Amino acid sequence: MTATLLLAWLVPWLAIPWARGRGGPVPAAALPALAAALLLPADVALDLPWLLLGVSLGLDPGGRILLLAGALVWLAAAAMARDTLSGPRAGRFRTFFLLAMGGNFLLLLAQDALTFYLGYAVMGLSAYGLVAHRPWARRAARVYLAWTLVGEVALFTALVLLAAGAGGFDFATLRSGAPGPAALVLLLFAIGIKLAAPGLHHWMPLAYPAAPAAGAAALAGTMINAGVLGLLRFLPLGGATLAGWGTALVGIGLVAAFYGVAAGLLQRRPGVVLAYSSMSQMGVLTTALGLALAEPAAAAPLAAAVTLYAAHHGLAKGGLFLGLGLRRRGVPWTLPGLALLALALAGAPLTSGAAAKAVLKEALPPEWSGLVLVLALGSVATTLLMVRFLWLVRRPPAVRRPAPPLACSAWAALLGLVALFPLLAGTWGASLSAAGSLALGLGLAALALRVAAGRRLPRILRLPPGDLPELALRALVRLPAPRLPGPPISGAGLRAAGKWLIVQETGPGLRRWPVAGALWLALGGLLLWLAAGG
Repeated sequence: MTATLLLAWLVPWLAIPWARGRGGPVPAAALPALAAALLLPADVALDLPWLLLGVSLGLDPGGRILLLAGALVWLAAAAMARDTLSGPRAGRFRTFFLLAMGGNFLLLLAQDALTFYLGYAVMGLSAYGLVAHRPWARRAARVYLAWTLVGEVALFTALVLLAAGAGGFDFATLRSGAPGPAALVLLLFAIGIKLAAPGLHHWMPLAYPAAPAAGAAALAGTMINAGVLGLLRFLPLGGATLAGWGTALVGIGLVAAFYGVAAGLLQRRPGVVLAYSSMSQMGVLTTALGLALAEPAAAAPLAAAVTLYAAHHGLAKGGLFLGLGLRRRGVPWTLPGLALLALALAGAPLTSGAAAKAVLKEALPPEWSGLVLVLALGSVATTLLMVRFLWLVRRPPAVRRPAPPLACSAWAALLGLVALFPLLAGTWGASLSAAGSLALGLGLAALALRVAAGRRLPRILRLPPGDLPELALRALVRLPAPRLPGPPISGAGLRAAGKWLIVQETGPGLRRWPVAGALWLALGGLLLWLAAGG
């Protein structure tokens, strides 16, 4: 029985030798993790003290839900990768895909900080190959890799500080005491990069649309939940009262929730709109986790609600990116499926979004009941964003390619799971209360479409993917606009000073893996030395 825990994260890595073949077993690599989530008992655990510094695996209720949702998204994305990618780079993509899949399953099963970090680091670094699959996506991939390396070094240092203060690396020990301010700052900074917190989100609107549909679905549908799980694992929820930190986290989450919508509405590419939607949805989860940190008595129901919400978002967002990939191939019946997923993300009645938001509202502590109105306004804003997305994909491409049968079947199954989510979660009745927000959002969208009919968005309101951080970089260096699917956005060419530092167009030696790895290890060693007191 415990061997299933081992197979869940090892099988994707063991399948790598077959990844370069057209018929490689890429979808089957997710099946052991799916079996573990469905079949293993709640108290299953596996300790491997001889592996690395000791590996501890297990399943708790929250981890099981995220593992189940993640395995389903990986399975559907793997079917898309097998059916739609070909040529000399397809094998390399599937290799990185399997590496990232195994790392993601490992961190979902991890029961101690070191095992979590191992999976987190392998997943994050391997995802570079998903973004960099196309030659024109190299700049977006470099931006992603730079942010990922910074985040992983910060997370490693934060975990060392937490373990030094608590006296151990297992999750229960880490959460037993009040963490120091340095550890909290580093932890929130590192996880904030993964969750695209305001100011740390620059990579997401570039990376998501640059990756093929399978890679974007994995990034947005399951890998982003590593940040949510990290906060659930490492913050002292239900223990020490950190009202100031929790209130700050609530503020950051609310800014992200509405900033993501505002920036997304000004985009002209559907993939970029979905990226900003992820930023907004992670803002909602960050708000809930901030509440759990500030109100220990409400931590348990809030953590359960956040887990359910993250699973809903992963299924819906993974389905949207896969459906967008099929839409670009000219598959004719994709628009109704995309509309269903968009309604779910907006929280329409009888959808997974309405069910998840209803559970989240019920978990709010009484003194924070005013956030119910904020969540309703968030649903209105998300509805506007999803209407924008559907407007951008309303016309099918002029050239149609044959429909990939395996990918279409996997996507249809994912649609069915999203539709049945309220019934499976036992929240069907609770999801009926979202009609008002949806109606208001659709009404505002209809009014905006009527007013803006036939008019182009004023140039002053056009934001490039990456918005303000991207504009700031373009003001510092001669930075080319990223090449993404859709109409081009020209970038302003300014000073070239500092170009090698940000874009890395010069100094090719820095981009070699041995040099980059050595620099990462040197920086990590320096931070460890400083954490130990010099």
